[in-house]
This record gives sequence, C-alpha cells and structure tokens, in this order.
Amino acid sequence: MKRIAYLFVCLVFLGLTAFECGNGKDCCAMPPCSEVASLAGTWRLDYFQNTTTGAIDKDPGISGKSVVLTFSDDQKNGTIAGHTFVNTVTGAYTLGPNCTFKISSFGGSKVGEPEWSGKAWLPSDSTGGKGSYHVQSDKLILKFDRNPEQLVFKKDK
Repeated sequence: MKRIAYLFVCLVFLGLTAFECGNGKDCCAMPPCSEVASLAGTWRLDYFQNTTTGAIDKDPGISGKSVVLTFSDDQKNGTIAGHTFVNTVTGAYTLGPNCTFKISSFGGSKVGEPEWSGKAWLPSDSTGGKGSYHVQSDKLILKFDRNPEQLVFKKDK
C-alpha cells in the first residue's frame, strides 16, 4: 500500500510540473551564456585561472597597482581604457553571438611590466584575441581561445 501511495504522489508531482513548459516557458532552451550581452563597466582583475588545472594566480595586492580596465560598448562594438601596474592601456573589441568577443586592438605605454600584470595584456586579433566572456553580477570572465588561462575580474565601479 505504501508503494502505491508513493507512486501516486510521484505521478501527481510529475503531472503538475510536466506542463510548466506550456505556460510560455521553453524548458528545452539552454540558459544564457551571460546575464548581459555587454562587457560594459569598470573591472579590477582579481585572478588568472588555468582552465586545465584549476590553479589560481591571485592579484598580489600591491596598493594602487591593480589591473583595472573599463569596457564601454553598444553590445556590438566597444573600447577599452585603463591601466596595468605601470602602464596606461587602450583598445577596441567587437562582441559576437553566443558570448564571443574579438579584441581588434590593445596597447599602451611601454614601461616593462611585472610578470603578473604582464599577463593582463590582452592579445589582439592577430595574436589570438578571440574568445568568450561571461558576466554574472559583479564578475566578468574572459577566456581566450588560444590561452588556457582565463582572466577573472570583479566589478570595480
């Protein structure tokens, strides 16, 4: 008798939830790759993460020496401005479908970078500047196609 009651409850639950897709919801749709289709905002580089090993290389935390980039876009074309530990940087990018991007240019002043912030120089189109992004709340992740390390930013402003 317990088995029949349990089976009945399971069938009722399944019946109530199975028709949820018909109420204007597409239950088979994949979740969006990002909360927004934009990189817009000012972002402080928090760490590099190796996507193969999971190893994290955190910001050394030297006061006033963080990598901060401001992205501005119209959800298609955008510009980058900001600074690394010792250089002022600028650049441009385009956003594509499915949370993809392409850095068309990136550069700045030419003072030698410490190793950690040197890795923050974004590759441009000719040097592998294509990848994908994910924005969630106060976090931005940039993953380049030719680099096993992704850049993880926290919202700065």
